[in-house]
Amino acid sequence: MNVGPADLTRTRIETWIAALAIDYPDVFTRRAAGNSLGRFLADARAHDWQPDLPRDAVVYNDAPPPPPAKPRWISEHLMRQMENPASLALIATDDLRLMVPLLISCGLRMKDAQRLRFDCVTHDNTGAPYLTWVNHKIHGRIAFFPISQALADEIAAQQKRVQARFPAGSRFLFPGWVANLNGSKAVSDSWCREQMETWLERIRLIDEHGRPARVTFHQFRHTLGTRLINANVPQHIVQQLLDHMSPQMTAIYARLHQKTLREHWEKSLKVNAEGEPVALPVDHPLADPTWMRLSLVRAKVSLPNGYCGAPIQSDCEYANPCLDCRFFITTGDFLDQHRRQRDETRKLIGDAEMAGLSRIVEKNTRTLGKLDTIIDALEQAGPQQIVAGGKVTDLDATG
Repeated sequence: MNVGPADLTRTRIETWIAALAIDYPDVFTRRAAGNSLGRFLADARAHDWQPDLPRDAVVYNDAPPPPPAKPRWISEHLMRQMENPASLALIATDDLRLMVPLLISCGLRMKDAQRLRFDCVTHDNTGAPYLTWVNHKIHGRIAFFPISQALADEIAAQQKRVQARFPAGSRFLFPGWVANLNGSKAVSDSWCREQMETWLERIRLIDEHGRPARVTFHQFRHTLGTRLINANVPQHIVQQLLDHMSPQMTAIYARLHQKTLREHWEKSLKVNAEGEPVALPVDHPLADPTWMRLSLVRAKVSLPNGYCGAPIQSDCEYANPCLDCRFFITTGDFLDQHRRQRDETRKLIGDAEMAGLSRIVEKNTRTLGKLDTIIDALEQAGPQQIVAGGKVTDLDATG
């Protein structure tokens, strides 16, 4: 079949675009292909490369913008492994050993972290330290992030190491290690990625299912944004800390937080003070109103090992959570706190027995029994399981 430029009609182009939707499901790939063809046709017409090209052979770039990419944060299961001091100590180089905590604490984009200036710490009138960084995505805008004194001290140690390497000075906190005799180049992407991969293999990072896991540098930024929102930091403050160009970007973290929070709550095993399951089916007519009530409850009072399930309008004479209270609800999120409280209670009982304080022994022995019951109930269920009828049941099996 002999086909020439004159056969490239509008109908053929529309057929090709329709086929793209089948061959390339990814919206970004389709958009790039369409833009490339449109640019080629415009150039061919402008330079008169093909006089026979039909005038209606045009691709207009009027498609709606693609949806913003969803942030990919790192699960707390993985973060706990990476933030462990023993794991951080296994990083092979001083540069990455500082860079990783900086990314976790300040949420910098990697290119901004690589190009941190040598003098990147400033202090306010109270002496509190701030990381000064350049937002290269927004035309080199200067931004600040409050940091701990310990992190500021680590940066000072890195500055001394850079001065030892380059007595004449370097303008970067992380100067490159290859072809950089005078310290004029920042550390490269490839060097950072290689060091990161080596470290992740060394600490044997694994996900919740015991499988090897990998993370990217940019995920630390998404993780910090998610953590800040989860910690109830106001959205406009999160926007300033991460130096987002618009509140819409920060709002993505807030929307995902509410969605994930509800999904996590619905999947969690919830038990009361008697260790009995407390649940409402997700398809129940009151599921949405119940979630709204629980959101108010969580906003009203945060207990160290659970939530108060009493109505928002009610008052409680107790300033601390009472394991005997019928409104007390807890999930596996607080298992570690329950275990710590149990250990503390056992020690308190032992001390009271030695001192002959029988009333304190009696009271705390009762509390210890409640804690044992709650912990036993929570330990029966995994992340995707609930306790129903006294048995551990997979969520998928509950229908």
